[in-house]
Amino acid sequence: MLTPTCSKCRRLILADDVNVANDVAFCRACNLAHKLSALVHGSQLEAVDIHRPPPGAWHHNTGLGAVIGATHRSLGTALGALAISLFWNGIVSIFVLLALASTLRHLHVPLPEWFPAPKMNGDEMNVGMTIFLWLFLTPFMLIGSGMIGMFLSALAGRTEVRIDQSEGVVFSGIGPLGWRRRFDARGVKDVRIDDQRWVETDGGRKKTEIVIETLQGKPIRFGTMLREERMKFVAAAARKALVH
Repeated sequence: MLTPTCSKCRRLILADDVNVANDVAFCRACNLAHKLSALVHGSQLEAVDIHRPPPGAWHHNTGLGAVIGATHRSLGTALGALAISLFWNGIVSIFVLLALASTLRHLHVPLPEWFPAPKMNGDEMNVGMTIFLWLFLTPFMLIGSGMIGMFLSALAGRTEVRIDQSEGVVFSGIGPLGWRRRFDARGVKDVRIDDQRWVETDGGRKKTEIVIETLQGKPIRFGTMLREERMKFVAAAARKALVH
């Protein structure tokens, strides 16, 4: 049976107070219910040797503070994202060229010979239909752009946590381009790995992510692009640096 440790008082939670099916562990000393999966992940993080990062991960100190991170690099993910991206964007590009051809025709710009004819049901597309086609294609183009971004991230992306005495920054992106979220490094309650279900059923899909829980504001969730061993290392090193 699982005997997790309460994150508040550090006492063992007896097996009788653990409900695996409902993902609940109850600490009688604190009169506090915990998420069982979070406590289990937390105990796993304690066993990670932060002085021996796995391949693709790093932890070092600079003159300004600690830098903890890992690459998103994964050949399997990159190949899968590339195949899906080529299929999706290949189909969408045909309709984008059609909309572009109609737009250029209405602007009286000469079209290259290889452009598709801007026609719909044998007739020239009018302005209204052209505008509607662009609006209709916009979400499909955004999805296609996201697929390209996933492919590039699987090749050269990274997740990084930078910590100085008072401020922390979580970065996820490629090179200097990406998403930065700042938080008060002095007000961190917990750093853990958490499972978030997409569908609330026993067989529902879930995603695993790192969570930085602060005293103020919403929890910071990140790291979904990291492989398991890299995610555990980043979470363990960040927990060691932030939770006292």
